[in-house]
Amino acid sequence: MEFSLVVESVSNDLPNVITLKGDADVRIELPLELLGIKLSPGDGVRLVIQKEKDPDYKSKFRVYAWGVVYHVNSSMTRISIGGLQLDIMRELPLRIGEKVYIGIA
Repeated sequence: MEFSLVVESVSNDLPNVITLKGDADVRIELPLELLGIKLSPGDGVRLVIQKEKDPDYKSKFRVYAWGVVYHVNSSMTRISIGGLQLDIMRELPLRIGEKVYIGIA
């Protein structure tokens, strides 16, 4: 699954809360400064969710991690990435407890 998104807002909290809009409404928590990444409103990003690890993830993505799906309903899919939250405001074809890989380019 791939989503083309635009950064809407970035909080100053740690971790930063980033809201994105585009193919879906998305909210993700990431410690941007610790990762050495800058995101600003208006920046375009690509969010990719895969069930298999991408062997070329280092060259394709600025951020790459795995997470576990723990909530799916008709209005939201929530994935925990090591305690950080990724909320996608739509139902995705994923099962609770399923491990997924998340890339941000």
